[in-house]
Amino acid sequence: MLGGVLARHGHPYSLDDFETLNHRRYLCPVCGSSDRDRLYKLYIDNFLQPNGSRRMLEFAPVPSLSAYLRGRSDLEYRTADLMMAGVDDVVDITDMATYADGSFDFFICSHILEHVPDDGRALRELYRILAPGGRGIVMTPVAPEGSFDEDPSETDEGERWRRFAQGDHVRLYDRSTLSSRIRQSGFELSALDARSFGQDTFSRHGIARGSVLYVVHKPDVQTG
Repeated sequence: MLGGVLARHGHPYSLDDFETLNHRRYLCPVCGSSDRDRLYKLYIDNFLQPNGSRRMLEFAPVPSLSAYLRGRSDLEYRTADLMMAGVDDVVDITDMATYADGSFDFFICSHILEHVPDDGRALRELYRILAPGGRGIVMTPVAPEGSFDEDPSETDEGERWRRFAQGDHVRLYDRSTLSSRIRQSGFELSALDARSFGQDTFSRHGIARGSVLYVVHKPDVQTG
């Protein structure tokens, strides 16, 4: 199991230390969705504006959530990834020339940035392709405050496990660093927790009490 792998590589944190990870009730036995997938659906169902165009892009789509979103007639839903087979668009998140400025009203970028050598460039591209007034979900593994570490030049898989909690990650975020980098790209940021959804809702959907959903917003009026 993941916790054992982290321990064997000397990673300083346990699974219980990470935000938005209910490893005890991780996968739904019916649809196979993870706890974070269920959190995204809760946000989309309860907070996404019901009016206007609903052009949505999901990076590295997961089957259960993707099937649900593609089945909704009110969404113009597309998927994208650089390596994954079967997506609508093959794109590099740091250089998405496929998409014009303001192409989407909503995006889901979940557990992508920790793999990307230049996360700032990826965030700027996300900002560019989002329409003014649009929103998005930006999620990564988040460890306790003060844990931030990155080194895109590190290629040893064991060292990546020890430092970044996975063999193909190049950084480990804490909340303040993730929030700062998101804001530096131009986004406004809201961190939604159990107070936003209700603790009973979190419990019913198998979402850990300390989970946080990072929702970005591109202002309607551009300044500068």
